[in-house]
Amino acid sequence: MMRWISLISIVIVGAGAAAFVFQSMPEPAPELTPDPHHATKQGPPPKLEIVEKKTHEFGSMGLGMKGAHTWDFKNVGQGPLEVWLEETTCSCTVASLKSGKGEKGKKVTVEPGESIPITVDWETRKPGRFAQNAMFGTSDPDSHDVTLSILGMVVPSVEVRPSESITLPDSSSEDTLRQSLEIVSIDRPELKLTKVASSRPGLVVAEARPMSREELEKLKVQSGYHLAIEIRTGMPSGRFSEDVLIETDHPSRPSLKINLAGHVLGAIAVIPDRVLMPSVPGIAGASRDLTLVVRGNRETKIEVASKSEKLRVAISRSDRPEAKGRYRLTVTVPPGTPPGLVDQPIVLKTDYPKAGEVRIPVSIYVSSRSDAG
Repeated sequence: MMRWISLISIVIVGAGAAAFVFQSMPEPAPELTPDPHHATKQGPPPKLEIVEKKTHEFGSMGLGMKGAHTWDFKNVGQGPLEVWLEETTCSCTVASLKSGKGEKGKKVTVEPGESIPITVDWETRKPGRFAQNAMFGTSDPDSHDVTLSILGMVVPSVEVRPSESITLPDSSSEDTLRQSLEIVSIDRPELKLTKVASSRPGLVVAEARPMSREELEKLKVQSGYHLAIEIRTGMPSGRFSEDVLIETDHPSRPSLKINLAGHVLGAIAVIPDRVLMPSVPGIAGASRDLTLVVRGNRETKIEVASKSEKLRVAISRSDRPEAKGRYRLTVTVPPGTPPGLVDQPIVLKTDYPKAGEVRIPVSIYVSSRSDAG
């Protein structure tokens, strides 16, 4: 009996030890799925060589232009080299392998000692800094991933320098203001200006002349013009904003508009220099007073030449005896005026020599609310 008990104990202990050994064995490592592109192949390896830099800087290009650059991918190894397109960073950039446009994932084989051209085409769709990439994969174990970059600056095909918006210094209505600009093209050698006009003929005059070869070389452009602009005497006093309109024969930019803004200080000063009423209750109306100060304190006849039909404008002499040459201009929004924006300037006509017109900007918003402030 004791022999059977001992035998059972040995079996139980042995089974427990076997379970312990089984539970302590490490789990088998998971099988890795090989990358079909980067899978290691038997035989001698290929080796990729790109002689030039992987970044091409084109400098400056006009908006809407197309460019292309080609790299040579050479296999200097002993085994076949496979190359394929991974992706490009923008639809404006297209990569081509050999003679056709690159198809993502499609492989091209380069035998030892041979090379293939890789061409990247791009189109300049937005002004500013251009930075796009084309990414490729290869079977070279030391160069699995290759990135080709295109960098540069995109500028308008026809450009106004220094700017298309010019703020002129304050001036007297008896002075002539002059401004010089340059109109240049970086991609059209024979650019022509077919028309030059202004929004106020006779007072705003613009004349263009072609640049010399030396001037073009200095600016590093293909063609260009000097544009001389004059704001002549007689410009109405007050703030102004006028345009010079230019037409060209460039297909990408057939027209330009140059804005000129400034302040003419005439013989009659307006204080403040504009009618500003941001919120007027239409049901009640409102009014504002401005002061007209005549140079030399001389008596002057002042009349309203034009205004918005929504406003009433009255001119009266100052009631102070010492305020000779000063007038009060009262602008009224009558009760019941329909809501909306009133922005037509008030134009005054005077008999002061060389004073011309006095133009007063207006910005009034009439509200439908009765409690507008």
